[in-house]
Amino acid sequence: MNLFTDANAIAQIKQKLVTRMNKRAQRGVTLVELSVAVAVMGLIMAGAMVGVPRLMNSVKLSQEMKDWQMSVLAVQNAVASGTLIATTAPDKIRDMAIAEPFNRPDGTQTILNRFGGAVTFVPQDGKSYPSSGVKVKSIGYPSAQCEEFASKMNGLFATLSINSQSIKDGKSTSLDKINEYCKKNGSDDVTQAELEFTIAG
Repeated sequence: MNLFTDANAIAQIKQKLVTRMNKRAQRGVTLVELSVAVAVMGLIMAGAMVGVPRLMNSVKLSQEMKDWQMSVLAVQNAVASGTLIATTAPDKIRDMAIAEPFNRPDGTQTILNRFGGAVTFVPQDGKSYPSSGVKVKSIGYPSAQCEEFASKMNGLFATLSINSQSIKDGKSTSLDKINEYCKKNGSDDVTQAELEFTIAG
C-alpha cells in the first residue's frame, strides 16, 4: 500500500512539473527579456558602426600605399628612360604608368586616390630640389590615415608637406610633427589632410 501511494505521489509531482513546464514554454517573452535582447543588439550595432569604417579606411590605406609604391617605381623608370622630363605636360603624365594605379572616373580627366581625393602630378622644373621627378598633390586623407601614410611612406619622397606645413624639404626633416600637422592646417583643426610631396627621378 505504501509503495502504491509513493508511486502515485511521484506520478502527481511529475504531472505538475510537466504542466508547469508547458505553461512556461507557452507564455512567451517577458518585457525584461525583450529589453535585454534589444540592448544587446544595440551594443552589437554600435560596435559595427564604429569598427566597420575603421576597417574600411585601413584597407583603403593599405592599397593607397601600394599604389604610391608602384608610382614611385614608374617615376624612376620614366626619368631613367627619358620619357619624363621638366617640359613634360601634366596632361601627358595622366597617360603614363606613373598615374596608372589610381582611380579615374569614367569620362573625366580626374585622378583620385583611394579616399576619393583629387591627385595632381606636375613634372619637376629641373632647377629646384630634386632636379628630376614629379611634384604630387593628393587631398582628402582622414587625419588618422594621414599620420600612418606619412610615417610609413616619407622615405620614398624627396620632399613632403602636410596641410602646407613642411615635414621634409631636402635640408631638414620634422617627422615628429606628422601627428600635429595631419590634424591642423596652421591654427585650424582639420578632419581631412592635404599632402604634397616630390617623387625624385
